[in-house]
Amino acid sequence: MRFRSALLAGTLVLAFTTARGDDASKMAKVHEFFRLAKLDQLSTQAMDQVMTQMNSGAMQQIAGGKLTEDDQKRLDEFSGKIRQLVNRTMGWEALEPQYAKLYADAYTEQQLDDLIAFYKSPTGRVMVEKTPMLMKESSAIAQQKMVTLIPEFQNLLKEYSPASRTRPQQ
Repeated sequence: MRFRSALLAGTLVLAFTTARGDDASKMAKVHEFFRLAKLDQLSTQAMDQVMTQMNSGAMQQIAGGKLTEDDQKRLDEFSGKIRQLVNRTMGWEALEPQYAKLYADAYTEQQLDDLIAFYKSPTGRVMVEKTPMLMKESSAIAQQKMVTLIPEFQNLLKEYSPASRTRPQQ
């Protein structure tokens, strides 16, 4: 009986240790994939694009884009504070641990090995090299499309605003 208990306990410890080792191995592969895909750089680039778009929109809202030197200084300070806030909650360092878990749960170790092999290949390296430019140009295309929607969006807002609704006659 003692032998069975000891064997069971040993098996459980070995299984737990192996599972922990597999988790560590898998997480190491996730981090290798992140490094090869340069996800930290892509995240920073996306953040920069959003901040640029926000600043551009803020400038258009404030005095039709005509700012005094003092207004520009205040806007820059405000933008810096917003960037710090967004980086603290949405920057790569804040998101990476959760992304790592997400990717580890989504992919098997074999799939991670395959992804790593692809990103180490010449085609994978070219993809990583071209992705930032493609993201920037894709964002510009989407932004141009959004500009054409603004008048229609404003019309819809007017149509559905509380002031435009007529109350039924009593």
